[in-house]
Amino acid sequence: MLYAIIMAGGSGTRLWPESRKNFPKQLMTLQGERSFLQCTVDRLRPTLNPENIGVVTGKNLEKPIRAQLPELAQDAIIVEPCAKNTAGCIALAALWCLEHDPDATMALLPADHVIQPAETFQKTILAAARIVENFPEKLITLGISPTYPAESFGYIERGEYFTEIADADFSGNSENSENVAETGVSDSGILDSGISVLSVFQAMRFREKPDCQTAQTYIEAGNFYWNAGIFVWKARTILECLRAYAPGVFAPVEKMCASLGTENYASVLDTEFPKMESISIDYAVMEPAARDGRILVLPAPFSWDDVGSWRAMERLFSQDSAGNTSATCPNSPVPVLVDTENCMIRNTDPKKLVACYGVSDLAVIVTPEVVLVFDKNREESVREVTRKLKEMNYEELL
Repeated sequence: MLYAIIMAGGSGTRLWPESRKNFPKQLMTLQGERSFLQCTVDRLRPTLNPENIGVVTGKNLEKPIRAQLPELAQDAIIVEPCAKNTAGCIALAALWCLEHDPDATMALLPADHVIQPAETFQKTILAAARIVENFPEKLITLGISPTYPAESFGYIERGEYFTEIADADFSGNSENSENVAETGVSDSGILDSGISVLSVFQAMRFREKPDCQTAQTYIEAGNFYWNAGIFVWKARTILECLRAYAPGVFAPVEKMCASLGTENYASVLDTEFPKMESISIDYAVMEPAARDGRILVLPAPFSWDDVGSWRAMERLFSQDSAGNTSATCPNSPVPVLVDTENCMIRNTDPKKLVACYGVSDLAVIVTPEVVLVFDKNREESVREVTRKLKEMNYEELL
């Protein structure tokens, strides 16, 4: 059965001051009335039943996430005892999937990306799940075709052609066709839908975040993709890979797995999870597994943005004739911009009006508690500001 696990434990400091430690980016509402996290669940819901969706997060976010996702089951909010990077998050998620189904296929995705159109995303996940059913020893990562030489993403280098999949290969289980027709979801958790042919390739290697010149060579080569951190694989396979490539992660997981489904599991989790090596899944598994030929890359046919900084507003919202971007919330006043060029305005405070005169290339972020103004071309300045706030003991604003 297919399960989707949403990774929702990040802090999103690059979108401060709207993103805070106890109300991070994934809980923010960018457009409309639904948060990033809620939109991620909405994107999955036509494809999966609520009981097939889980969310991994930290203790401090459990309560607000439950409040935003009341449709999910009580055990669907998977709480990490402490932060142990993406390898620990994924290991815990795999155990949750195995407890529900020993042969579970799991799709992993971040909670805070913008993906359109949703239907294409759903079909792509289903295609990847079918490939995993056919090749259960493989790990699939979705690759995003780069549109500019990004320095903030890792890259995946594509290797040889591996296979392809068409709509007839994953358009649903005929034995469950009646259930699909009635509910839109088959008994296996998979929506009956079609898609054009998708080609799948071996992943040769994973590349670290490059400088601009190196990123440009990747784009010119034509066989590199952005690493979106979206994966599909068998739950048992990722645990086998952790055993092979990341013993510092797997040793505590093995003890947790032995107690799975027993009344002792919670106490074993609290004892063993903190002992786990803190490492990303890319370092722990994806890079060494790619060298062993176990990784496949599926080029994503949808548009994607990780909204990793305030500059993303310029990609997601339209500009006026002077190049200004207004990402103001619907209940906040429209900004007044006079002799102002190439500025980005984000206002979530209905009681404040933003007015700019004679300026250019500024980002102005307004919340009820904080006004942040910075050169929009210096994105790292936001982190410098948060560091200064820590030094000045303004922890309540972080």
